[in-house]
Amino acid sequence: MDRVDRLLALVAELRAASPAPVQPSVLGERLGVSERTVRRDLELLTHGGLPAEAGEGGYALPRVPAPPALGEVASLMGPVHDTLAEAVRTRRIVRLAYTDQSGVRSFRDVEAHGLVVAPYGEYLVGWCRMREGPRMFRLDRVGAAFLSGRGAEVRDLDDLLAALRVPMPRPPAEPGPRGPAGAARARAWTLDRLASVRSRLREAAAEVREGGEGAAALRGVLGHLAEWTRWQLAAVRAAATDEEPVLEGRRPPFPPEFDRDLPYSERERMIQDAMALRSLGDLARDLQAVLEAAAHWVADCDDALWEQELPDPRPFGPPGAPRPLADLLAGWRGPLAHIEWHLDRLADEPPAEGMWPPSVDDEGVWLVDRCPLQA
Repeated sequence: MDRVDRLLALVAELRAASPAPVQPSVLGERLGVSERTVRRDLELLTHGGLPAEAGEGGYALPRVPAPPALGEVASLMGPVHDTLAEAVRTRRIVRLAYTDQSGVRSFRDVEAHGLVVAPYGEYLVGWCRMREGPRMFRLDRVGAAFLSGRGAEVRDLDDLLAALRVPMPRPPAEPGPRGPAGAARARAWTLDRLASVRSRLREAAAEVREGGEGAAALRGVLGHLAEWTRWQLAAVRAAATDEEPVLEGRRPPFPPEFDRDLPYSERERMIQDAMALRSLGDLARDLQAVLEAAAHWVADCDDALWEQELPDPRPFGPPGAPRPLADLLAGWRGPLAHIEWHLDRLADEPPAEGMWPPSVDDEGVWLVDRCPLQA
């Protein structure tokens, strides 16, 4: 055990026993060092600010008092981070004023279960009472937080993170192979994300079939998703294999001009016209067939593809910056995130009257003109 590890272990032993004292001889025996070494280490730590007190019974750390409880009114006055940390510590429900990435603000009750630091920000992990499911909320998008007096249900943070399919950290930037373990993790994560998205699609279609509202909106979105997902997955696969794109599923016939360089709105109009002849079930099966073909390819493709960065094919303009294959398929701006974005929009409340660009037409059918593919 090197010195840094020994100091960590020493502080851990004192904290575990706090406020009871521990004899240096006992600490030395537990750490496998002499009593003299323990005393020298403790002298170094106390000079550095550790509040260890020496007495007849040995060395002891004072018990750290619990922070004062944060009241409901005070929760609105202090920093949002402090309110959320208190909600997590006390397993309380917190009410958020939250603005999503599309700029839409909502107010929702969330069971606070953990704060997670990710490469691109800090997140609250919790159970959203409005959506009745696990969600992550970026702290810099929380405008205000109110700590309620209601307790949260007991849920496991690891289970919540698994249900959210929290993305893996991006691979290191240094050149050279990263080993088969990295490829195996990336492949498994991508397959897991594919299974999750396919399950969400089945649930959305089943809810409509069982009498739920929104069949017309879901038809429009599924038509859009079937064609664009077909193209996105084919483009990523072609970039990975340097082969011609393979368009999976049951692509409908399009007019000859469809393959020309068209504005997004014109191409989308052609997609919706072609898909209008199909039933909701046909559209759902087409999209599922595209995703199933992607899952087979992901499961069987060469390990080397997961160990390199590939050009990011974009619907419009030049390719984006190179990214790992797992990120291209299942990360932000990829085909799976695109599907989830539209499913989330279908579950949201319509925007306030007068919002521009419009998200619903005169019959209340959700449009796709705010799709992130246009960004």
